[in-house]
Amino acid sequence: MNNCILITRPNHDLATNYLCLWTEDVVKLSSTKGKTLDLRGRKATAANFKSYIEKHQPAFVFINGHGSELEITGYDDETLVKVGLNEYLLANKIIYARSCDAARVLGELVSKKHSATFIGYRKSYILGRNPLKLNHPLTDEVAKLFLEPSNLIAISVIKGNTACEAYKRSQEAMMKNFFFMLSSNATFNQRDAAAYLWANRRNQVVFGDENAKL
Repeated sequence: MNNCILITRPNHDLATNYLCLWTEDVVKLSSTKGKTLDLRGRKATAANFKSYIEKHQPAFVFINGHGSELEITGYDDETLVKVGLNEYLLANKIIYARSCDAARVLGELVSKKHSATFIGYRKSYILGRNPLKLNHPLTDEVAKLFLEPSNLIAISVIKGNTACEAYKRSQEAMMKNFFFMLSSNATFNQRDAAAYLWANRRNQVVFGDENAKL
């Protein structure tokens, strides 16, 4: 294993397009630290995912996409990794999955069976949005409160922090944003989304070696 980093970011629907665009800063940072494999948009296929992992053996894999407790998907919801099919691809790596439910079974399994460190969400990863900004995700002041804290996981790991430190930084950022969303300084849409950010914070977990780092 080396310090190569693999990032998936499909963009085939509204939710994945938000994740794709908001991951751009993570890709830029990663590119300054070493070899970065960016599976953006249509490149986020099962064949590319498998090929890149087997050829390059990335130390850190940051996956954006829809999922369930058993799998995580790529472009057009094609299965990238699934329990009982190819979860071995995540062995001996640090994984951050910004994907619904994936930590519940998949994440726990790869941490126990395949010595991976898995950071993710036991239930849905909820992304609050301003309905007036759907065509301009990077200017969405509601989504910012969700995506900046979740990006901190990847940013912290890339900067050399442990999985536990990355988790704590994200948790602290979510808490800070949550209190802001309850304040009089927040917009109606920001206040209305506060409960969803709290749910993300509650459902974010780390499985495996919490001291793992690049």
